[in-house]
Amino acid sequence: MSHSPEAGLISDFWLGSFGSQAEFRTVLAFIAGEIEAGRYCLWLADLRYMSIGFAESNEWLVGDLMPRVLKGGLVREAVVLTEDSGVPEGYDVFGSATGALRRIADGRVRGFTDIAAARAWLIGGELPA
Repeated sequence: MSHSPEAGLISDFWLGSFGSQAEFRTVLAFIAGEIEAGRYCLWLADLRYMSIGFAESNEWLVGDLMPRVLKGGLVREAVVLTEDSGVPEGYDVFGSATGALRRIADGRVRGFTDIAAARAWLIGGELPA
């Protein structure tokens, strides 16, 4: 994890395995708490080098975590995925997922494969052409 308080940015960078689903949730719950506390409003989640999936946490992500951060003041979250993810730059990650995710999709969470494009959108709101 890293942060830039002056920019209101918190980030999580995953390298390899996160251990258990409980440990994965602990990290994201910490980030949610920081957003709810008003310390950050921008979130960069770099999943390019994550070697384990988190499908077991999807219901928790949809039903608990994302409503918390959206209500807590999240302005934008960029999720950076591997290049072979099949997700185009600037894609609305939540708009593409399940019906539950579509109910909360409002453009604040976008998927990228290019870290520079993700940062440009986070800081300046500029989507790639």
